[in-house]
Amino acid sequence: MLDRIVFEPYGRGIKVSVYTDRYAYNPEDNSLVFISLAGTEQAVKALSSAIIGGQTVSIRGADNSEIQLDGHPATHFRVLSTRLPGGAVHQLVADTRFFVSDESGAYLVVIPQHEDVSKVVYSQVLTHLASPLLPEWSAWICKQMKRQDLMRQMEGTLKVIEVSANESSVDEIVSKGVRTGRIRLDNRGGAYAGIN
Repeated sequence: MLDRIVFEPYGRGIKVSVYTDRYAYNPEDNSLVFISLAGTEQAVKALSSAIIGGQTVSIRGADNSEIQLDGHPATHFRVLSTRLPGGAVHQLVADTRFFVSDESGAYLVVIPQHEDVSKVVYSQVLTHLASPLLPEWSAWICKQMKRQDLMRQMEGTLKVIEVSANESSVDEIVSKGVRTGRIRLDNRGGAYAGIN
């Protein structure tokens, strides 16, 4: 289902709209972290520029719902663009944390439909840390990261998780898990992860 995204700055007599099928935003401040745009070249570029510039845009659903979102001024975006048959343009406007972590170690991870969140976070983020981790521990580690607010889900039509993991925070979680017996290696070299 396609929604419309509209940029209509107050008092300027301008209204630009294109289609979107996927978007994700931070529910704390309604700032976009990802959006897919399709339409005429001029309209798509106007909307992506508005988002990158921190302007407010509206996403209007087929059910007449409306969400006011913006591109956060501190966010850096990467724009990927392609021309479609018939002259239309498709752009992906994505927060750079999808590609590389920021200074605090925060990543954004797309969770494909029907995929286990902990497995995706393990393969996309945790395996790149120097911390000693086993795949069997990933569900327990992710649960602990959520409890410590190191993992948060974004809102929208695309499932995105923000993971604020660095080696020290993950090492602390693993150490606590081993100390308390929640995660361990068994006598045969296998791994164990408790439910809590």
